Amino acid sequence: MIERHYVNVPGGQMHYRRAGEGPPVILLHSSPLSSQAMEPWIRALADRMTVFAVDTAGYGQSDPLPVADPDIDQYARRVVEFADAVGLERFIVAGTHTGSKIALSVAVQYPERVAQLVMDGLGLYTSDELQRQLDHYTPPIVPNWYGGHLIEAWHRMRSMWTFWPWFNQTAEGRLDETVPPLDELHQMTFDMLRARPDWGLSYRAAFRYDARAALSRLRVPAVLLAKEADPLHEHLDRLKVEAPTLQVRSVANEDHLAELAAAFDTTLDLPVPPPAPSVEHRGGTSRRYVTTSQGRVHVRMDGDLSAPALLFVHGSPGSAESFAPLIEELATDHLVIAPDTLGNGYSDAPRVADPDIAYFASVYAEVLEQLNVGPVAIYGSHTGACIGLELAIARPDLVRSLVADGLPAFDEELQADLLANYWVSLEPERNGEHLLRAWHTVRDAQLWWPWYRDDREHRRPTGPSAPEELHRLVLEFIKSGPTYRLSYSAAFRYPSAQRLPKVQVPTLVCAAPTDMLHQDSQRIVGQAPVVSFVELDPAAGRDAAWAVRHHAATVAGR
Repeated sequence: MIERHYVNVPGGQMHYRRAGEGPPVILLHSSPLSSQAMEPWIRALADRMTVFAVDTAGYGQSDPLPVADPDIDQYARRVVEFADAVGLERFIVAGTHTGSKIALSVAVQYPERVAQLVMDGLGLYTSDELQRQLDHYTPPIVPNWYGGHLIEAWHRMRSMWTFWPWFNQTAEGRLDETVPPLDELHQMTFDMLRARPDWGLSYRAAFRYDARAALSRLRVPAVLLAKEADPLHEHLDRLKVEAPTLQVRSVANEDHLAELAAAFDTTLDLPVPPPAPSVEHRGGTSRRYVTTSQGRVHVRMDGDLSAPALLFVHGSPGSAESFAPLIEELATDHLVIAPDTLGNGYSDAPRVADPDIAYFASVYAEVLEQLNVGPVAIYGSHTGACIGLELAIARPDLVRSLVADGLPAFDEELQADLLANYWVSLEPERNGEHLLRAWHTVRDAQLWWPWYRDDREHRRPTGPSAPEELHRLVLEFIKSGPTYRLSYSAAFRYPSAQRLPKVQVPTLVCAAPTDMLHQDSQRIVGQAPVVSFVELDPAAGRDAAWAVRHHAATVAGR
């Protein structure tokens, strides 16, 4: 089983995958991907080694380095900080492409820590090639209003498997390579899109890194290999450097993974790695996984541990990160605990086929119990308002108060219409159409209610978000994948009007006039004695953060 973890490092966190038992090995992926790309390596090694596959700083789920233009040695330093944090004294380090250069720098700078180095593809560029790569390989991703940048990113990634370099789209530039399956290509494109702050940072660091000079200083046992279809295979003949501890191997395409696995020396007498350390929240923002009976839940925490605890339950589609600006505002005077609902964000998919709101609420209760937090105030938006309400009803011992921002209460006709028409397919398609579909689904939801009824009757009095903000929201939608519909469907079916009178904790229902749930939210409030309604008006300062603080003050004054 491949586990996923975070660990604290100076100035941030690193995300990694861990599997197996035996001598420790750290795996470093190529740019602009994540540790998910290393899962074939993990599976090949985990029967005899403890494998740590790390998201490079700024990629996957790891925080960026605190420098504007990092070099390979700084990325390598972060790897050693990771090793310190997870308790590795000596280890094998291995990487592919950019990961090879980071691994090489680790071995050269910290030879006392590295028992063996394994590199899969190592770029050794001429000065003309280097300049061309720096000039053309990593153009910025600039969101535009119609989502065309997503299609551009998709085809750039696809072209990386078709041409070398990807921008040399000529017969001479064709690669003898197979384009990955659509699900893998989708993950690679998503990794490119979510890289922070710039998907090209580690690429440019790798292009500039003088690998020949580093190899001349190499003192640890090392293996460099490349498969025949790798565009860096021809660079094996460019080595021309004295490196007595280095073995160089050219391998057939079909033998690539087996040869890689065979290159690792499992006879080395290395200390057994300790268990994965738990994450300690030190203020600011931290992330962790919480294991529940229904799967792993990704949890974001913000704020001071001594502040009042607020459980933040996000709306659909998206994740806690979709609400990052509001979370950061609330964290100025709260400890904000923001899980990703199962089937959303980085949390596992639900383990039942058709979960209801009570199911999701029970998982949130488990999260609070695992974190030993409660009773808490709750803020929930739309789907999150349903989950928060049900949690308050089922587990009043865990809940101090509730703010439900937009509580759905649909009649049978609208409910049936939503359940029949609301979902879109996020299954990857050959030309990236699914990315454009995700973009316009989120954008249209800001223009019409429901989003698929684009007529005058269903027009919303709102405009679309700016492209940069819309891009952020769409990435959170894409992150969830096809399982995004499960919590949505549960909210559409949830009988808010019947459940609201059963709540016993002080509850504030709120909504702005532009919220499509405003009328229903206001209509059902009178049925519950401990529930009140307030209309939000962000222009007048009465926004969601104000509602949370207003309700807390009201509850404290009772």
